[in-house]
Amino acid sequence: MTSHGPEGEAAADTSPDAPGRFGALRSPAFRLLMAAGMAMQLGQWIQRVALLYVVYEITGSAVALGALGFLTSIFVIVLSPVAGIVADRFGARRVLMFAAVGQASAASVLALAEFSDHASMPLLYAVGATFGIGQALNQPTRNLLVYDSVGRDRLRNGLALNAMTGGTMRIIGPTIGGLVIAVAGAGAAFGLQAFLLIAAVLLVYVLPVESRRVTGGPGAWSALVGGARHLRGNASVRQNVLVAGLTSALVYPYLNFIPVFAAENLGGGASAQGILLSAGGIGSMVGLWYVMAGRGGMRSMLWASTIYMAFVTVFTQSTNLWLGFGLLIAAGVVHSVYMTLNQALVQLNAPEEYRARVMGIYSMMSGFEPFSTLALGPLIQAVGVSTATGSATGVAMLIALSMAVGATLSERRRAAAAPARG
Repeated sequence: MTSHGPEGEAAADTSPDAPGRFGALRSPAFRLLMAAGMAMQLGQWIQRVALLYVVYEITGSAVALGALGFLTSIFVIVLSPVAGIVADRFGARRVLMFAAVGQASAASVLALAEFSDHASMPLLYAVGATFGIGQALNQPTRNLLVYDSVGRDRLRNGLALNAMTGGTMRIIGPTIGGLVIAVAGAGAAFGLQAFLLIAAVLLVYVLPVESRRVTGGPGAWSALVGGARHLRGNASVRQNVLVAGLTSALVYPYLNFIPVFAAENLGGGASAQGILLSAGGIGSMVGLWYVMAGRGGMRSMLWASTIYMAFVTVFTQSTNLWLGFGLLIAAGVVHSVYMTLNQALVQLNAPEEYRARVMGIYSMMSGFEPFSTLALGPLIQAVGVSTATGSATGVAMLIALSMAVGATLSERRRAAAAPARG
């Protein structure tokens, strides 16, 4: 079991992965999981471009985009803690497969509605909510399955490789989504997403991991309370969770307003949206190379989050498409370092008996995004997209900077005290 005092924290933060940047690929289970993740994430990005495009085309309203963002994300805060408990009872593989089946069904319904000209805002919102439920379930369970597939020693490497495939899909997905919409319409984009999700279901079905994680233990409420109590006493995991909540509440909402940035600030349409949404994936290819080698701890994570927020803040003020594209590529570099280290450190610093529950609470922190998105919609209508989103990301950057400086000073004080203790 990992120690969680100051010295134990440092040891957990810097424990090396198995040698080699592709060590996790030795696991057949991980290769299957990565293939399923590629299909899911490619479909997710195609869906995001198509859904945002259709809603903005129908309404032309930032408030409508904010409402959609709320519905696609609110279930994260409600269901993510439960997802960890359910994964403990029934197995993460089953939960992930259930989520993918639901999302594939919703994409199929929306594709048929688009092709038959029966798409409506209530249907779009309902489908967005279904996608949100699926995301709330598959985010924590997929990370748990990475651990189950590769083990503790290769966790950083496995998460980095998993994120690299996600980054690749983020490059390809929005571009494909924009092109498919331009050539064949949004219905074809939703149909392609449904096909990809069905493929993901089949891959998860044959995934050779355990079907049940535990056979007994506390009830759901007791398990949730126990996870929260553990989090309160585990300073290292608590810091990771707080940074994740800050990013979710004040930074990530800008993604829901990419159509507004493209139309009002950068003078583009669906193709420009696809270009901007793919930029982060391009940048992540560089950042993940660092994490794949098993490098990085708490300080690296905090500084990467601060720099990521700074790049996004500058992007919100840009008025040139290619400058904005470059800024989001740079943001993608440091975001991939921040996010992969954040996810890895949560699992590495949590004892096995609390790992699933802590991951559920950690994933719940991204549930702050819909509330911020909903509030930003009217604010953007009133003061403009640059002022509203730039203020939010700027505040987040200052808070993260104070945490990064504090962690750096604490580490230096410990290093200075070490010779004296010796």
